[in-house]
Amino acid sequence: MKKRFFGLLLAASLLGGLTGCAGNQGEPTAAQGTEATQAVTEAVKESQNTETKKAEMAPCTLTFLSWYPQEKFQPILDAFEKEYPDIKVEFQYAAPVADYLEKMQVLTSTGEIPDVFYIAAENKSEMIKNGYCADISGTEAVSKLVEVNKNTYEEGGKVYGFAPTTWVGGYFYNKDIFEKLGLKAPATWDEFLTVCEALKADGTRPIIERGEWFWDSFLGPFMNDYLANDLDYHQEVIDGTKTFADGWGPYIEKWYQDLILPGYIDEDLVSVSSQEFFSEFATGNAGMLAGHAGHLKEVQKLNPEFEIGFFPMPGTGTDIKVVYGAVDCAMAISSETKYQEQSELFLNFISRDDIVQLYQDMNGYVIGMNGVESNVDPILKEVAGLYSDGKINVYIPQGNWDTYGTGLQQQLIAGSQQLLLKEIDCNTFIQEMQDKLKELKDE
Repeated sequence: MKKRFFGLLLAASLLGGLTGCAGNQGEPTAAQGTEATQAVTEAVKESQNTETKKAEMAPCTLTFLSWYPQEKFQPILDAFEKEYPDIKVEFQYAAPVADYLEKMQVLTSTGEIPDVFYIAAENKSEMIKNGYCADISGTEAVSKLVEVNKNTYEEGGKVYGFAPTTWVGGYFYNKDIFEKLGLKAPATWDEFLTVCEALKADGTRPIIERGEWFWDSFLGPFMNDYLANDLDYHQEVIDGTKTFADGWGPYIEKWYQDLILPGYIDEDLVSVSSQEFFSEFATGNAGMLAGHAGHLKEVQKLNPEFEIGFFPMPGTGTDIKVVYGAVDCAMAISSETKYQEQSELFLNFISRDDIVQLYQDMNGYVIGMNGVESNVDPILKEVAGLYSDGKINVYIPQGNWDTYGTGLQQQLIAGSQQLLLKEIDCNTFIQEMQDKLKELKDE
């Protein structure tokens, strides 16, 4: 550092000399000379501050609970360790969504929150409002985010999560099966039902989804027929000016009548694991898979030669205004960490243009940072472009449930499974969602 400091002082001396000599030629004012000297002085101070901060940060070990498995995150960890060898990262992993949320609930209850962790649509409000997350508004990482990615994890004018990507999804379909049956990607709900019937008649499972997520197949009509005209619907439900019956009611009934009763969604979906979810589609046993870019990557690993198409979840009309998707889960820093600066350094490192590309390679999502292009899979290029251009919104319900996200998500999973197994009817499903909200608000 002494050598660098001496070099800057030498530059200041030379600049001062040159300024004096130039007085006879261009006759710069004394103020100009003073400004130049001040600029160099500021550069000296900035250099000193940077070197001091690096010295102060070393060494430590950051604990990190990740939403993504280590094999996916490893290229980022390797790059960070190479640049900052004195800051170690103790990596922990819990599989999303249910296992991760449960793990975080345990850690918050025992006071063992990691230095860095993820918050998601399901628990962001709880984690922020209960004071578990540090304010990271002033970090370089947050300053680079586009507004929607920044605002998603904002509360009271402060930002608590760094979410550099957004996922957009819908239905992936088996091109070979569609071609064999003379089918094309449906643009409306009725066309979608026609596709489901043709696949079922062929002996192919129409739709594959996981046991905790198959309810998402009701979203197409709800998003594009109702939510597009009332984007504040969920807040109105939370506030009590509307109910689940007002918005969800008709579309849950439509889902039940159009997809569940005809058997396009099989009862065995309640027990489908993530691995079965991918393999059923990759091996040609299912015609369509409801998912996003991360799921596409997993399928392509299992069958690299698989010809896959994509279409957004349709409404009853042809206009797609809202798609299945969300700003991705965000990296947050514990409000109790002893290593605030080091944790911020970790986030800032990931926000670098070259490193965020590694992050995007990991999940395949759309990058939500100013001036950084997304290298999404060509299959998703069109829908990703629509989102980047602000022509469509993204939606998952649990991202709109405030501090009640975890509880309502659990009720949604339980109720949808009971509905699929025909243990309850649609009215009961809706009423139990409303009752759960009341219970959570009364706690």
